[in-house]
Amino acid sequence: MSIWIVTTGNSDVILQHRQNWANFYGEIDAEFPGSSSPTLKDPYDKDAGYTFPARVLGRVYANHADDYKSDLRFPLLDTYSSYFIHTGIKLERVIIFLTDQTAIFNQDQIIYEKCPYWQDTCTLQPLLEWYCQQKFSLQPEFVYLQPQESSQGIENWDGTLSLVDKALGKLAYNQTKTIYVSHQAGTPAISSAVQFLTLGKFKDVVFLVSNEYFDEDYKHKSQPQAIQSSNYGRGIQIQKAKQLIISGFPGAALKILEDIQGINQACIVELEAMVNFFNLYNPLIDDSEELTVTSATQRVVDSLDLIGFFLNQKNYLGGITLLAAAQETFLKVAIISQVAMIKETVTFEEKPCQANEMIVWTSLGLFLHNSIKDLSIKMEILQKLKFPVNKFRLEQDKDFNVTNRNSALLDWLNNLEPQFSKLSWGLLKWSCVHNRNSDDDVRNQLMHNLRGVQDIEVVDYLLGYEKHQVADVMTAYNNYIKQQFFKAIDHLQLPYTREKLAKKLQKIADSISTDAA
Repeated sequence: MSIWIVTTGNSDVILQHRQNWANFYGEIDAEFPGSSSPTLKDPYDKDAGYTFPARVLGRVYANHADDYKSDLRFPLLDTYSSYFIHTGIKLERVIIFLTDQTAIFNQDQIIYEKCPYWQDTCTLQPLLEWYCQQKFSLQPEFVYLQPQESSQGIENWDGTLSLVDKALGKLAYNQTKTIYVSHQAGTPAISSAVQFLTLGKFKDVVFLVSNEYFDEDYKHKSQPQAIQSSNYGRGIQIQKAKQLIISGFPGAALKILEDIQGINQACIVELEAMVNFFNLYNPLIDDSEELTVTSATQRVVDSLDLIGFFLNQKNYLGGITLLAAAQETFLKVAIISQVAMIKETVTFEEKPCQANEMIVWTSLGLFLHNSIKDLSIKMEILQKLKFPVNKFRLEQDKDFNVTNRNSALLDWLNNLEPQFSKLSWGLLKWSCVHNRNSDDDVRNQLMHNLRGVQDIEVVDYLLGYEKHQVADVMTAYNNYIKQQFFKAIDHLQLPYTREKLAKKLQKIADSISTDAA
């Protein structure tokens, strides 16, 4: 035994002829001022019958049950019913959705024949009761969708979703029963709400729909088609995954798609690569290659798009942390690339050595090679590599670790390439001030104190606390950091390739088909 949930619309009951209409309408015409003549449903097919606003039609025929069979036709319900009859499926409950918008329309509005009030199906109840008795020998249950005063009616998607949700929540049902759902009739808002919510509320759902076609005489026909909800559910999950990909959450999308059968494996591989990309991890690069100009520059460039995604999502912790890392990595890359062009030598262990080879980039930072113990040789190397030795106190071995300090790195880069000072941006300069006011440091609040921040605080931070009139985070980032970042990278001729991240994510999302492989 199964349950059938069905929605209704304005054209679900058709007049087969108009022989009794004038008399029946005359009995209640005082209730409904305006036009009283039904119109042909299809001007080119008189056999299609006549239509009239559902609210009036139901009222006209409410007291004429003896004429239902001869005067009325239920085309969509007939299509659905034929499925149960031909398959032998027994129904124990039929639940019919009706609409009644009386509360939201006043008398001045309902005088217009196009007012949605007239399309309501509430007065069709006696006709539908008769129909179910004839077809299934059972009494149907009715669910009324009645938007309240001040609402926007059943055309409103949010409001209707809430109405349907409450209605379904009141239904008692057995989870072991198959729930057949016919949701094609009624407004798009009702149809979508019933489809969406039944998928979530019921365990075994089959969508029973009318499949429209034309026969050899070009006459409009329809036949029932049962669609397993798993197909819908699969499609919904895939669409959800696509949106996650486009929004910059490839890991979450991958988790969804891994549980869906029939997804093209090439799409999964591409998505796995994108997850690695979002973690700035390239499995094809050896660890020894990561701290090189080419590899590190590419990571910086890749991170600039990622930072934009994070900031746009208001994921300020992720965006600001990654931006700080990108700036520090850029400084090291820029210095390594510039000192590589210096051909000065120093005498070390009684033999000449290239000064630029004495600077080593390790996971701990940028330092002089630890084999160099003599302080005078350290000083000579730094002088030949244009390090601003006069700005720092270099008297002990530990003092030379200053080569990895942000303030020293920026001064060093400015010495190596004087034009860079014109290209650097406010946040980079501010981040490299050794004795800056940490109370203003948004990064410090986020990373070390777990404090939240407001948008304007993030804007102030991105602009290095310079005076500005910028109102939003993305403008601050795109125009005053990202743009300058690329100008500096290009000016220093650092190697990289660039593929717009948004386009790449869209391409991956588009490649995922809702059809099973």
